[in-house]
Amino acid sequence: MPIAGYMSLCKERAPIISSRDKGGSQTHIAYNRGSSVVTHYQVDGVIIKSGNKCDFLLINEDKKTAYLIELKGSDLSWAAMQLQATEQTLSAQLAPYQPLQYRIVANKCRTNEIETAEFKKYRKLWKNRLVYKSVKYEENI
Repeated sequence: MPIAGYMSLCKERAPIISSRDKGGSQTHIAYNRGSSVVTHYQVDGVIIKSGNKCDFLLINEDKKTAYLIELKGSDLSWAAMQLQATEQTLSAQLAPYQPLQYRIVANKCRTNEIETAEFKKYRKLWKNRLVYKSVKYEENI
């Protein structure tokens, strides 16, 4: 079910869905090889106008899977906090898509940031549902 009151950034059965901030090099690319019904939203500044929030929300309606996507410079802990804040704010709309998938695409994923206690907390909490990569991440949805 699409997010009420907001238009999807992609066509209903788009084969490729790209999430990228204007002027940023970080990119999340999703391949919809099964021609599923998908919706894609800009969260930051559109669905959530203030407070902590991630950049994009991508939903595979057929598989009932939602991806919260944060494109970041390098602060992985802050990116994870933004994903969590978005999940909490949109909990009612995201309820049918559990468990959520979390994606962070950063300019740099430094070892010292990956190993902070704060980021380890999110890695433990979300396990294999959290993926963090540098600059570009491509996946099949």
